[in-house]
Amino acid sequence: MPNLGLSFYIFFCVSAFFALVLSIYPIPHAYAALRPELFCLLVVYWVINYPQYFGVTTAWLMGLFLDVVHSTVWGAHALGLAAVAYICLSSYQRIRSYSLWQQTLWVFVFVGIHQVIVNWMLGLSGYHKPTHIILVTTAVSALSWPVMVLLFRRLRRRYRLL
Repeated sequence: MPNLGLSFYIFFCVSAFFALVLSIYPIPHAYAALRPELFCLLVVYWVINYPQYFGVTTAWLMGLFLDVVHSTVWGAHALGLAAVAYICLSSYQRIRSYSLWQQTLWVFVFVGIHQVIVNWMLGLSGYHKPTHIILVTTAVSALSWPVMVLLFRRLRRRYRLL
């Protein structure tokens, strides 16, 4: 296993911080469905690229942190992100070999699974999100995947991260 330096972990923490800030940044209610699920995208990215360091436990902790920040049912995002991380870990070598656009289709499925689990958990407490909002958010998240991957590749090369 390669030794990941401190700069790599700082990069991970900074990316998680920006995803968190963008997920709670206030936007008009009419555009709320167009906000991508950046935490889910981060989990998929880190698990696919570094499965030996980022797995189900890391995804669960990130989801629990997201639950606390969003003041939602504890465990909703944690369970959703852990399920996505588990599925990614089961097939990360195959997904990594796909082209960026084929990965985008897989990311659509992963974010959809996350959305369904979170909305199911929140539905147990009386919250209901319309299906078309879930589909729009999932599609926007999947379309954000190529941008995020290319941005992270560029940053990793520029700062000589693994």
